[in-house]
Amino acid sequence: MSGLRAQFERDGYVVIPSLLTRTEADYYRSEIIKLSGVGDADYGSKVFECPDGVSKHREFWPLIFHEKLIEVVRELLGPTARYTQHSDLHAHRIGGWHRDSACRKFGEGADWDESRAPYLVTRVAIYLQTFAESGSSLGVVPGSHRFERRLTDAEWASWEPRFRWEHRWKKLRHRLGLGPEPRFPPRQMTMWTTPDPNPSRTRPSVPVWIKTEPGDCILFNQRLYHCASPIRGPKYAVYLSYAPENEHSRNHMGYYRHTRTDLGYGPLDPELAETLRERGLFLDAPDPSKLPSEFAIPAM
Repeated sequence: MSGLRAQFERDGYVVIPSLLTRTEADYYRSEIIKLSGVGDADYGSKVFECPDGVSKHREFWPLIFHEKLIEVVRELLGPTARYTQHSDLHAHRIGGWHRDSACRKFGEGADWDESRAPYLVTRVAIYLQTFAESGSSLGVVPGSHRFERRLTDAEWASWEPRFRWEHRWKKLRHRLGLGPEPRFPPRQMTMWTTPDPNPSRTRPSVPVWIKTEPGDCILFNQRLYHCASPIRGPKYAVYLSYAPENEHSRNHMGYYRHTRTDLGYGPLDPELAETLRERGLFLDAPDPSKLPSEFAIPAM
């Protein structure tokens, strides 16, 4: 197993700096502005989001097949990795702590049943602006794609003094120019991500904040807890999704096509579908009648 794949399975995410060149990042940023009519000057007053945006707009199709991205995807997910269609285009959008899986509560629903196949549905986030202009970073809780249990009052009382000491030390290092500016871990997002930990020795998982630059890419398991930070300037991002061909990938596609009808997912453009087939990335559309009960199509 490669080191990158081992990290992905352990932590639930990996960072690929400069997946896109600066020229590529600037091009896709300009395409989002052109499509949305929302530009830098609209930061703070307008937000743009386009579900299934990459699939619907051919200007962004090259990202689905980006050679370096597909190489990483197949290293992490194996040769049967497919495009699940779950994509978005964003301008100036942020969000709170959440999961991107269909079943977002730990341990509940088909996404958490790995008795027949592992859950490896993977979100790809590509950022198109500098940290200096946006202040944008992605917060993730390593290991939260596998397990979660929040700290009890007694456990938090035991660990909080240690966190405060570490925070003071990191602040000093930051003032000396030896490290990033730290954030004190919030209790609500500090958790055990290993079943049956030893609270006196096992360290709880706390959020990691990943600063992003143009063309940077973060791939994460869609069950991973994550959060977009507040921003102080324009932010543009492209999101895609891939998964090995198994029940979880089909369920995921089915959820967005047949359950989340409010988002407007539908059949792929025939030309895009044919190119996906040629590149070995096509995923057959799921039969709605075979989706898990929690993904059932809402009654009209």
